[in-house]
Amino acid sequence: MKKAVIIFTCFLLLSACQKQPKIDRATENGVEVVLNHIQPYNLKGESNVLVLERALSIDTEKEDMLKIGLADIETFDVDQEGNIFIIQWQSKDNFAFKFSSEGRFIKSFVRFGQGPGELEYGGTILISSQNEVIAKDPSKTKYLIYDREGRFLRETRLEKKYSPLPLTNGKYLIFWGEDTPEWRKQYVGLCNSEFKDVKVLDTFQYPNALNVRCPVNRDRMIYQTAADRIFIGNTAKGYEVQAYDPDGNLLRKIRKEFKPVVVSEEVKKDYFNLWPKDDPLKNNFYFTEHWPPFRGLFTDDEGRLFVLTYEAGINPGEFMYDIFNPEGIFIGRISLANMKNLCRQGSFPVRIKKKYLYGLKEKENGYKELVVYRMIWK
Repeated sequence: MKKAVIIFTCFLLLSACQKQPKIDRATENGVEVVLNHIQPYNLKGESNVLVLERALSIDTEKEDMLKIGLADIETFDVDQEGNIFIIQWQSKDNFAFKFSSEGRFIKSFVRFGQGPGELEYGGTILISSQNEVIAKDPSKTKYLIYDREGRFLRETRLEKKYSPLPLTNGKYLIFWGEDTPEWRKQYVGLCNSEFKDVKVLDTFQYPNALNVRCPVNRDRMIYQTAADRIFIGNTAKGYEVQAYDPDGNLLRKIRKEFKPVVVSEEVKKDYFNLWPKDDPLKNNFYFTEHWPPFRGLFTDDEGRLFVLTYEAGINPGEFMYDIFNPEGIFIGRISLANMKNLCRQGSFPVRIKKKYLYGLKEKENGYKELVVYRMIWK
């Protein structure tokens, strides 16, 4: 009898230990707000530890890359078959390069020039939901469309210098800016396939350093798309990421407590040492005490959100990412080498396709390397 009581008691304790934790939530203007804390939630039945196993890399330092004309990597994207498309910023020949899922070079395309199907600078390359390749010079109000074999299909003119991200419903998420003497204003919005009927989702502004003082470590607005989600993070609002559907309806706000990261004196010194001593514009920049709550984000095929923080990672050159599940719940962290110089805007692109993570990083000698990892969830 005593043995049965002990077994039953152990069963109750085990059941209590496996009970799903209560997720803190709130509602603001009819929108759900998920409230995450410093420590991740441990959800029953959900993997929250990600292990990356290196599979292959495309290294611009290698001689065979120089032979095909790939000297740098600006951005990249991956199609559903795992083919990798890379674009470099400058070229006197071809800007775009296609590699197989095994990292084998297939062909280059997007020629240098000002004619149809040609670019002067290669800033962006994307794979649309129609499996077409989009190439764009960020200084131009147009983008070029090719098939995945590198054949030029058509050119689309834009009303402004939009940075477009294609959505599954045929619309585009667009980013653009406007300058005034005192402010630089940024917008994220939606438009239709003809880049008409623009709907603004979020706005942001920061001081125009040409005329007024501006923090080097200023707040930022960051955006990304998943299969059926749009994510916008505006660090002026704190650690908050807003999730929209492809039609621009606000579905959820994801918030998280965080420990502010102090800007080190070494970073400040290194930044100002880059400036010529007699440059008067140098005096228009300064540092506040802390970095913003986060600096970048990306998503995976299953709707998880990875948010790049300013916290140092496990290894030199790495930084910590917070991982949120598709419901916006903080479930874990991972350390990745995926950040530009701290005082430069943005982070290197990351893509996830079918259990593989593709991450661009800069090596210590300055060469770029695109590393492909198998993702193993535990």
